[in-house]
Amino acid sequence: MDAAHDTEYDLDLAAALRSAAPAVPADWRVGVRAQCVSTNSELLAQADDVPAALFALEQTHGRGRRGRDWASRPGDSLTFSLHYRFGCRAAALSGLSLAVGVALADALSTQGTDGIALKWPNDLMRHGGKLGGVLIELASAPAGATSAVIGVGINLAPPPLGEYAHPPASLCAATPARADWLRTGAALLDALARALPYFAAHGFEGFVDRWNGYNLHAGRRVNILGERRPLAGICLGADRDGALLLDDGGRIERVLSGDVSLRASD
Repeated sequence: MDAAHDTEYDLDLAAALRSAAPAVPADWRVGVRAQCVSTNSELLAQADDVPAALFALEQTHGRGRRGRDWASRPGDSLTFSLHYRFGCRAAALSGLSLAVGVALADALSTQGTDGIALKWPNDLMRHGGKLGGVLIELASAPAGATSAVIGVGINLAPPPLGEYAHPPASLCAATPARADWLRTGAALLDALARALPYFAAHGFEGFVDRWNGYNLHAGRRVNILGERRPLAGICLGADRDGALLLDDGGRIERVLSGDVSLRASD
């Protein structure tokens, strides 16, 4: 985020975010843009600008999982990305999206938001509706390291009716105030600033019990779509690597995160 582009950024709002997120190290770059195409895309294009956080008040073509768009209107949602570098190969980062979900869920619950749950592998839920999601894109970095761009989208206000196949959830019942955006953004940024170094040291094993505590489908029968063969069983939760465990009549199926979809069948 060089000085030549300072006019594109809301420096006051970025400073307010940093001030309200004490866990964010001094060497992290924090920026807020009024509008951008995709916060993930912008940080991916700035490969050497790490660690960095980029928030957008409006995102026109954000990316969700399985190629879906995640657009946002000014004030209606909280969209941001973090660029963080891990000193390991990508294969060692299994469960990262679940760990991020735990950090977000903890932060929102601590703020007093009720009904928070997690849907494997990367959805944040509230009272059964989708509140937000996580999209992580990985790239190789020098010396065997891995750069992770972690995109987060949270509904602050209820999206317009008819935009989604299933009713989504939101943090606010009506149009949120600027203070809601700032308070929530700072809380989530602060939580991730604490969680990512912890994940680097301990992996998903340090988060698995908390993830299972938030598991939306714990003990319920679910279907997994998108695998080479359909899978169904009782959801037992996640294991230490972030794989989903299903009990299919006494046979334990282990499902790795990928291009799959989970649906409750009860």
